[in-house]
Amino acid sequence: MRSKFQRAAILYNPAAGGGLQHAVRRVEQAAEALRRHVPVVDLFPTAPDRRADVLAAEAAAGGYDLIAPCGGDGTINEAVNGIAGSSANLLPLPAGTANVLAWETGLPVDPVKAAEALPSLVACDVELGVVEFPKEARERYFILMAGAGVDAEVVYRLNSDLKKRVGIVAYFASGFAQLFRRFNRLHLRVGDEALTGTLVVASKSRLYGGRLVLTRNSHLLADELDVACFPSSSPVVYVGYMAAVLTRTIQWFRGVTWRRSRQVELHASEDREIYVQVDGELAGRLPATLRMSGMRVNVMLPQAYAADYPERMIEAGASAD
Repeated sequence: MRSKFQRAAILYNPAAGGGLQHAVRRVEQAAEALRRHVPVVDLFPTAPDRRADVLAAEAAAGGYDLIAPCGGDGTINEAVNGIAGSSANLLPLPAGTANVLAWETGLPVDPVKAAEALPSLVACDVELGVVEFPKEARERYFILMAGAGVDAEVVYRLNSDLKKRVGIVAYFASGFAQLFRRFNRLHLRVGDEALTGTLVVASKSRLYGGRLVLTRNSHLLADELDVACFPSSSPVVYVGYMAAVLTRTIQWFRGVTWRRSRQVELHASEDREIYVQVDGELAGRLPATLRMSGMRVNVMLPQAYAADYPERMIEAGASAD
């Protein structure tokens, strides 16, 4: 079986994945697997001044019809921002610290296996979320979730060297360190309703921070955000929140507010600096608006996951030779 695609661009960070040689070897193996389904497959390594969003935009403009970011959710987010609104298709090749997109949708959490799976995947019309920062007149798209408050503070204070050594464990270490401080309060508006909290997550993914189920009604192909607002500023209560998430009982935790909406407006209390993360990467500071953007990307997804929203399927990712 050969896919309908003619030219694929694999984007990757040559310094990731445990070192240059290991990263290049895995990417080359993924490229060989993809060449069994796509006639032309080219590799594009990122650089500090040429991130995956820049490379993805250039590849899409240059006629590549399949953009395949090889890395974690942050790399995939960059690629999404590069091709948003274009006719190019996205094939995630999960290979990073956090692979929430793969765990959420059932994509193989291995770049070679994800490349081999292309003929069984289906192209889906995914509406992106967007975070708008009005003070800076800029925005950033997200495919999974955006969060403000405690979780973005964890990302802000994350030790990058520790992340390289131990991966996602570094996020939990940073989160544990935040339990020794009180959290800043933020204000949000969902529709006509005004709320306050210390953590707000607006999500298109059931999973959060790995395999934890936080917003259980979310779906990548839905047209609304699943919004969770955590009100307490007490570290002790946050231990309870964490326990409830781990035991999948957070939806019954008193005080936590759940809403579904296409837009959330966020403002900091007083002059506090409150950070925002998108798809696990630091994006900016409040004030911000989190909303469904109307901008779309075609994403190759497992058919079992896409079957929940058949109207979002475009066409199967394979055809007979």
